[in-house]
Amino acid sequence: MNDGGLKQARELTVKGFYYENLVEMAGHCREEVLPDRILSAYVLNRVFVQLADDLGDGPIIMNELRKLEARFRNMVNLALEKAIAGAPQDEQNRILIEIIQLLWTAPSTD
Repeated sequence: MNDGGLKQARELTVKGFYYENLVEMAGHCREEVLPDRILSAYVLNRVFVQLADDLGDGPIIMNELRKLEARFRNMVNLALEKAIAGAPQDEQNRILIEIIQLLWTAPSTD
């Protein structure tokens, strides 16, 4: 069984959604090779990269970071867990769509 990719990204979510960790989670998503996880890995990679880009690698107000984590953590964890467990693709897609909707309606951190 593949222990890389999404499983490693999921383990990192407990550390928080700060810039360096988001970049590392995105990198682990790129390592995923299992066909039934690849769509989730791709979408989550793009979400992590977008969140990291939105945050930037400079200082950020902790309150803003907590809001970002509160907005995304549960859905991201659910998407990761569903993909790791091999949930049906339509289930994974539904969660990924919800995450994309959250991302597109997220207030800017600028």
